[in-house]
Amino acid sequence: MSKLLPVFIFSLIMAYISDKRAHIDFNKFGDKIYRHKEKIFFFLMAVVVIVFVGLRTSYNDTETYRYSYELMPTGMGNILNLDLSLGSNPGFNILNTILKTIGFSTQDFLMIYAVVTVGIYFWFVRKYSDNIWLSVFLFFTMGCYTFTMAAIKQCVAVAFCLVGIDRLLREKKISFVFWILLASTFHPYSLMYLIAPFLMFKPWTNKTYILLAVFGLIGLGIQPLLGTVVDITTMLGEEYDAATFTGEGINIFRLAVVWVPVIVSFFVRKYLREANTKKDNLILNLTILNAEIMFIGLFGTANYFGRLANYFLIFQALCLPHLFNGFTAGSKKLITFLCVFCFLLYFYYANVINQYFDNGFYSISFLSYIRGVVGSI
Repeated sequence: MSKLLPVFIFSLIMAYISDKRAHIDFNKFGDKIYRHKEKIFFFLMAVVVIVFVGLRTSYNDTETYRYSYELMPTGMGNILNLDLSLGSNPGFNILNTILKTIGFSTQDFLMIYAVVTVGIYFWFVRKYSDNIWLSVFLFFTMGCYTFTMAAIKQCVAVAFCLVGIDRLLREKKISFVFWILLASTFHPYSLMYLIAPFLMFKPWTNKTYILLAVFGLIGLGIQPLLGTVVDITTMLGEEYDAATFTGEGINIFRLAVVWVPVIVSFFVRKYLREANTKKDNLILNLTILNAEIMFIGLFGTANYFGRLANYFLIFQALCLPHLFNGFTAGSKKLITFLCVFCFLLYFYYANVINQYFDNGFYSISFLSYIRGVVGSI
């Protein structure tokens, strides 16, 4: 983890400074609210985390994406020959054809997607977090950051969906639908976000229990439902069979981590019903949705349902800091300390014990990249 640790530590320091330099106030519940958020230090952090992702040459399925991009033919005329069905990711292929025709290298391809994906992620975190430092910490330790180094199509689709959520929270529903539909051309499962307008209900009401019960039944009955699941994925243009959704389930530690905010929210539900805004309700319900999909993965296959759940993973990093406001000042300090300690343990487990990050991650230096850019001009 020595390759990831410097970026992690630098980001925490920058996020801490940014948080301390922000202008804050307190609402009627005594919770900290931002009046003006600091920009410079947060921007420096964002640049570093973006460049680190963009400089990679290998991690997870990065080599597959590199190889596919290198084999792409150049010429705008090739766009006419692309398969425009949703399952073929037409938006992704059209954009890549344009990039390749203009003359962007394979490393430029990775850097551009890093700028768009990670840039939007951190913009969203800064805009909607109740505690920027803690949200950045959770963004790293829960695996959001390392996931941006893989599954490029899905990650950029999620980024566009976050823009859509921002538009929805600003009551711009047509713009919201536009961004979700755009995201679906990069990865069709983005259409799941169309459920967002129906997830603004207050926490731990009857709707919450119904949601939990439905997903619980789906998880327990996933085997008889495999035929239906395959039919749905086929409609979206994906060619899966029943074997795709069976196999080793979600790692129990990973499952436990994503259920922490759900459990915590239950204990502070009275506070949430009084203090939550529409934004808070949506973030909590999308967090619960993330945990529920992970639960289904316990009975299905980790790779498929884990990636499906990752569509909503970023909301975990926003939800937990807000939930801590439901505790007394003394309890909040203790719980925050326990949170940091436990999530650091999970961060170590995920990147050292379960899958050694340093063995899979390789990159070029920033100077090498700049020389390549200059040399291609």
